[in-house]
Amino acid sequence: MSRRSIARVALLGCLPASAACSIPLESMEAMPTNACDSSVQCGSGATCAEVGGQRACVSTSAQLDGLFLEIRPGAANAGVEPSNLPKFSTQEIAIARRADAGQVYFVDVNVPPPASVSATWDVGGSYCSIDDDGGIFPLKVEFRRVSPYVGLEGQSYWTTSTPSGFGSQRFELAIPSGDYHVYMVPQAIPDCDYDLPPPIFLPNQHIPAVWKPDIMAGSPRVLAGNLEVPSGVDVSGWKLDLLEPLTGSVISQVGVLEQGESQPDVPFSVKFYLADPTTSPIIRLRPKDGEARPTMYWQLDTIALDGTTQDLALSLFEVEAEARRVEGRVLDMAGNPVFATVRIQGAVIGKAQNAAYKLDTETDETGLFVASLAPGEYVVYAQPSGDATKAKAEQILKVPAGSDCYCGQTILIPEAGSLRGRVRGPTGEQMAGAAVFAVPSVSAAKSYFDRVLQRDPLLPRQASGVLQDGGFSLSVDPGEFDFSIRPPSGSAYPWLVRPRLTVPSTDAPIAELDLTMPYPVVLQGVVRDNAGAPLRDALVVAWLPVESTTPRGEEVAGVLQIGEARSGLDGSYTLLLPPSTSR
Repeated sequence: MSRRSIARVALLGCLPASAACSIPLESMEAMPTNACDSSVQCGSGATCAEVGGQRACVSTSAQLDGLFLEIRPGAANAGVEPSNLPKFSTQEIAIARRADAGQVYFVDVNVPPPASVSATWDVGGSYCSIDDDGGIFPLKVEFRRVSPYVGLEGQSYWTTSTPSGFGSQRFELAIPSGDYHVYMVPQAIPDCDYDLPPPIFLPNQHIPAVWKPDIMAGSPRVLAGNLEVPSGVDVSGWKLDLLEPLTGSVISQVGVLEQGESQPDVPFSVKFYLADPTTSPIIRLRPKDGEARPTMYWQLDTIALDGTTQDLALSLFEVEAEARRVEGRVLDMAGNPVFATVRIQGAVIGKAQNAAYKLDTETDETGLFVASLAPGEYVVYAQPSGDATKAKAEQILKVPAGSDCYCGQTILIPEAGSLRGRVRGPTGEQMAGAAVFAVPSVSAAKSYFDRVLQRDPLLPRQASGVLQDGGFSLSVDPGEFDFSIRPPSGSAYPWLVRPRLTVPSTDAPIAELDLTMPYPVVLQGVVRDNAGAPLRDALVVAWLPVESTTPRGEEVAGVLQIGEARSGLDGSYTLLLPPSTSR
């Protein structure tokens, strides 16, 4: 390989929602360029080939089974609101395990025409004393793309309805074909903002090229009964609603409880729609904002044993104890206060198995956090804010019954771990100037009921840096990370990617890597819109399915991003990919 080099001048783009995306441009070094005149310079396992108008070494082997591309048209090309920008996924792209002439593929990507959605909606029932005219209520309609993989964001598109002229509502939208959850929420009209038709959730709807359903909901069902309330507990202003179990979307009216004096049983009644009768929705009871009580959940089929949804009996007696003030401090190992984000989540609250409590707060400058907690067992998560040298911590907090302050609790923050290593080029040369990222790995998908009742720890923070003098060192929280080294555009090197690197939960752990930058697999071609015209400024993102087992034994069928490129003015793109993600 000829030893040419390029200067890194473009500002590196940070990933969305990055809490630690700071790359010092002034410390960037020149990155070697992958360039060649003959295959002899490339060494074994590679050959010299044409890559984006220049000669570069490319790999002759690859293991990229299941590779697919996602196309994100630029805002100027989409012609829609930014929140509705479409994303299109290609079919799997076949990459040979062996290609002696070089792993170079010419793949023109054609963005398919969008699906045409044109639907009518009408519901029965009486609302605000308006009989059998639910179709007068306008809708806000959301189409949530159902992704087959954990980690591949399912994009949402939304629209609003207009009167159809026949006593119903009509909504129209152009979106990519695929599978969606469709969520329709009636909106208030003049003189009726308190008794609206309940939302409708249609799960897993396949949207073909043309989708023109007539959605006729009929009259809603009624969820009604009484809530048994302990003496001295006032539930006035608490809210009760019904959730579908897949995503936790509300599928009922929201009932606000009213409790009379000396009233042990408080009535409730809300209308709801259940589009999928094979599922059991979830009753949710929420305290008033700012009130230190847990949210209660009941699966409807465990309460309505005979199938009826009226005359139900719910109880708060399992969590009747009063909350008490809890104070604690977040300190480092030397006893110094740490400014941190704190999450307190209920593990066992009273005798209830269906109670959930979660509070997100922050410490003050002295490391102090304050909460009002009912007696029970909690998990406290603390994550330093703005200090990458310290790691997140997790600690059990058992709050006994009492009326005074349960003070003096301490959460100790350990030193951050170190993810570090050396990176050599394919022929042993020192690499530098590339961006280095450690992004928290995605965990297994859970049902809504599991998400609210099981632990929800703070994710490790993303870390980033720059490859200098052939090495890198990142301060990281314990946890699992998808690791990547991303050379600058023009270097003709691909990303170097390693999924699910584990940083152990010990004080100041060290994870060492010894890596070799590979020669690329090359995809090049033209991105075209649905009329066949070149599509400029489109982002071409490469994804690879990854199946793995988390430390908790959860099987995860996720995806890993392994590269990206943007199309030029003529729609052309050159995408450089690592030949594998193996260790």
